[in-house]
Amino acid sequence: MQVIQAIERYYSEYNANVHRSIQRLSEGSTIAFERSREKFARFIGAKNPKEIVFVRNATEALNLVVLSWARANLKPGDSVLLTEMEHHSNIVPWLILAKERGIKLFRLRQDHR
Repeated sequence: MQVIQAIERYYSEYNANVHRSIQRLSEGSTIAFERSREKFARFIGAKNPKEIVFVRNATEALNLVVLSWARANLKPGDSVLLTEMEHHSNIVPWLILAKERGIKLFRLRQDHR
């Protein structure tokens, strides 16, 4: 019920883009957005709310991690371990990075005895 009420409040009180304007709706939306970032940072123990990045879905999050952090930090010969249960959205960016950077991908297989 809380989620439904929060969605209703968003659409009725501050349905606007965050960080885009000084008009009332956008300011309200920005305040709500930043408060949620602060709450989530406290919840997971982040040092700074600016460390929290909201994305649309898991695929976008995985691409962001692989194609930004991993691209900047992994070197040829480094290894990445994936499981055989990975969704293709978590395999494809690693395959791209492996081809691009020469990292080694290993797949953890379940023993099916």
